[in-house]
Amino acid sequence: MDLLDKFLTLQQSLTQLGVENSDPEKDDSEYKIKAILKSCCLLLNVARASVWLFDNDKSNIICQYLYIKKHDLFETGLKIPEASCPIYFKSLNTSRVINVDNARTDYRTTEFLEGYLTAFNIMSMLDAPIFKDGRLSGVLCIEQTEEFHHWDMAEISYAVSVADYISLAYVQSKWLFEKQRIRYMEKVDPLTCLENRLSFQNRIVKEIEHSSPNDKCAVILIGLDEFTGINKRFSYDFANKLLCEIARRLETISANCPYSLSRVGGDLFALWLIDFKEQNQLEEMLSNIQAQFTDEFKTFTNEVINLTASLGVYSCYIKELVDKDPLRKAEIAMLKAKNAGNGSIYYFNPVWLEEYQKEASLEHEFVNALNSGDIVPFYQPIIKQDYQTSGFALEALVRWVHPSKGIISPYIILPIAKRLGLMGELGNVIFEQTCVDINKFLDAGLDLQRISVNISSEQLFSAHLVSEIDRCLKAHQVSTSLVEFEIVEELMAGDFQVLSTQLEKLIDLGIQLSIDDFGTGYSSLSRLKNLNVSKLKIDKSFVDGLPNGEEDICIVKSIIGLAKGMGLDLVAEGVETQEQANWLFENGCDYLQGYLISKPVHSIDIIKLMSKQNSFFNRVNKH
Repeated sequence: MDLLDKFLTLQQSLTQLGVENSDPEKDDSEYKIKAILKSCCLLLNVARASVWLFDNDKSNIICQYLYIKKHDLFETGLKIPEASCPIYFKSLNTSRVINVDNARTDYRTTEFLEGYLTAFNIMSMLDAPIFKDGRLSGVLCIEQTEEFHHWDMAEISYAVSVADYISLAYVQSKWLFEKQRIRYMEKVDPLTCLENRLSFQNRIVKEIEHSSPNDKCAVILIGLDEFTGINKRFSYDFANKLLCEIARRLETISANCPYSLSRVGGDLFALWLIDFKEQNQLEEMLSNIQAQFTDEFKTFTNEVINLTASLGVYSCYIKELVDKDPLRKAEIAMLKAKNAGNGSIYYFNPVWLEEYQKEASLEHEFVNALNSGDIVPFYQPIIKQDYQTSGFALEALVRWVHPSKGIISPYIILPIAKRLGLMGELGNVIFEQTCVDINKFLDAGLDLQRISVNISSEQLFSAHLVSEIDRCLKAHQVSTSLVEFEIVEELMAGDFQVLSTQLEKLIDLGIQLSIDDFGTGYSSLSRLKNLNVSKLKIDKSFVDGLPNGEEDICIVKSIIGLAKGMGLDLVAEGVETQEQANWLFENGCDYLQGYLISKPVHSIDIIKLMSKQNSFFNRVNKH
């Protein structure tokens, strides 16, 4: 047989091993390599064939697989350090192939003589490089024992091909490993290593499909109570550590029925139970879950934290499932539990789903309304005793002019905007329209002094707030002296440095500031002193008891005294009777606002109202 025929025969035998036609989804690299090594020994009629790989710093080369034909077995683990064979290591890095007919005299291999060649009676060696990621990572070593062997070109070419196939097998193995790792990561929450929401839902769907209609199933959703406060108070690092500890506790729950555990959201965990027999099994599981929160948690500084969780439960027979998403119903129950109070447990009620669907529909309509101009400011007059000479002010209050439901109040609008994360967009829409209406009022000849606009925490802590306000004022050519922003008192209990910085930027634009609902929050007087505000608004809850309620009289007089002492103007909200108006003016309140004067109305009605004769306001100002 000539060299070409010999080479073709060797190549054909390699292909017949099935290396090229193996299952692309199966990592059978070990099987492939062992089969190749065994084939090398048989086809070339040599004693040994092995694969060696470098360690990470390439200071050693380690035997991964060694096939010994005589004994028909594989060995592994032999290590050769570079320090003992520097010439051989250099040759590996500079030569494509090391073909040595006499390994005992060739300068590249004589370093092996005592510790390796003599020990295993090796006479000849044929080494071809193995590559990973384009870099030398190891070597295929074919060895003949007992007698010298001359390596011809067909054998050398075959060895190179074998080494290339082994390189390819390692590449495929790495690719499959990465693919499996990605698939694993797609199913697992990276923080807690629990199943993630998508995988959890897929599991539920599959198990429902393979279950009997009479099997009973349940989803328990675990919502940590007030967990946002943990983030703010102790940092995200600690919050993440706490989530991991909770995951470990939930994993150790002792249960008399099988369950699957998942982290389905930031502070949400879920359990899926399939084919439990009795209701008391479910109730026992709920008790075991709550028990995981009885033991205290500790911070990095050993501060004790008591944490609770609200549980939402959806349970039914498989045949009663109208869809394959019981987790959604458990979520609705969990939200009801949270509203009821920390640590509550609620079972799903079908009526809630109808409420939820209506709520979701209204949320969709709200988003459209924001873009269509149906969310508008209504205005409520704020008057002073000397209205005839000092003019009037207005407060802009959000309303939704719904095409079929009529006027929708902020008590519905604001929770929707908060849930959807659209408080900032809502505030921008209201302020933009307020600027448009200011020009309408001035063009109508009204003696408008100022319009106050409520500003939410989402807006106030936005980095774009000041630039957006400035843009809007300039676009509509509105003087900053006509605009006042109201912030609720509770915001002063937050990040005071950020708050004061933002408010100073607004003041630099020429905008005045007032504190809304004063007396209902938890602000300190030192913070109030350091904020450059010009007005306080007495909350309606204190005005309601005037002029006869002793506690309300005491509180309102204290607020009036505080405002006067600090040089601040004072507005009383929610004034509904003439007696309240008289008492407030007599005791030094500067402005009144409430239904006695007018309910909040559309800009068109404001123009009509404020254009009337002053007899109505004279009556309000009567002492």
